[in-house]
Amino acid sequence: MAVNDENKKELSPCIVSKAKYALGLKPTKPMNNKTCSFEYWQKVTTILAQSNALPKKKIADAMNLYEELASK
Repeated sequence: MAVNDENKKELSPCIVSKAKYALGLKPTKPMNNKTCSFEYWQKVTTILAQSNALPKKKIADAMNLYEELASK
């Protein structure tokens, strides 16, 4: 299922997959090599966290996984 931003633009499925893993919404670590800026990572994780009513601690933990999962 596609995830869209506030402008109805589809977010990168590869980054969405990594963010879902970082937020604990997906049990297996994605193996794709897609990278993104930290700003994009923040946007994706925040959208997913809000749509799943996750606590701020989960969001902070996901932000800390940027270097490991999506850094260029």
